Amino acid sequence: MQKLLFLQLLLLLSPDLSFGSFERTPNLLSHPVFGVYSFLPSNFIDSRQYIFTTSGSRLYSMSECNDANISLLTTFPCASFGIDASFFGSELYNETVLGLSVLKGSTVLVGMKLKIMKLGIQNYGTRFYASDDLIFISRYAPFYTQCVYSNALSYGYTYSEEKPVGSFSSLLKVYLADWTSFNIQITYGELTGTEFEIGNGLKLSDLFSCGGGFNIQTHAITATILANLKWLDLTYAVMLHPELGLTHRGGLIISKLKNQNNSKETNDGNDFRAPKKKD
Repeated sequence: MQKLLFLQLLLLLSPDLSFGSFERTPNLLSHPVFGVYSFLPSNFIDSRQYIFTTSGSRLYSMSECNDANISLLTTFPCASFGIDASFFGSELYNETVLGLSVLKGSTVLVGMKLKIMKLGIQNYGTRFYASDDLIFISRYAPFYTQCVYSNALSYGYTYSEEKPVGSFSSLLKVYLADWTSFNIQITYGELTGTEFEIGNGLKLSDLFSCGGGFNIQTHAITATILANLKWLDLTYAVMLHPELGLTHRGGLIISKLKNQNNSKETNDGNDFRAPKKKD
């Protein structure tokens, strides 16, 4: 059975901070908090049969910037498949996205996320678009590298001003030990320009993990915490932007272990693959 890296889930499913015109920076971690700054064991995805996540936030505490997400990932021998839905905005202006993802490979993975997107503006009607994200992942312990081109191809727009905005994101994640990771993310978007983010995640105990980080361009500071309750994980994150204010994000993860005998994430250390079955 193919083993999938722990970064896969929210790369495919759970969006990160959202911007207008469907410019969503791909979230590169597998739980619904600010991804660059969080921590989960390296074999988190490998040890789960399915993972359901949901999260919600109000971006910069503004009522017109509500963000809600729901997603499900299931893994099969041939590939992994995900479905997700997200909503961003308010009654005045809103974006709704429904995505279907597939990712195939082992040490090197490639995939695509197909999206149907709806744009609603009060008193101006509703418009529908189609788009896709291209995904490339390479994992050689203790390194994870990951690249995503969002909205690579878009359909359904009449004028160039309507075209969903594209963005490119590249993440390098290094597991210095089985209880910590160091992360660097570079993101380019047509609306936001180039951004550099650095972060670090820590496992405090079997129950709690935390993380923190810094955006070099915006000077935003982020802190996260995760409570591991076996099949249910609770997450909370807060980001402080020096000009725009606070963003709070809460979420949960519901998952099922593939094999109770191989359920301890710390057994692998930095091994990105689940333990091999004995003959």
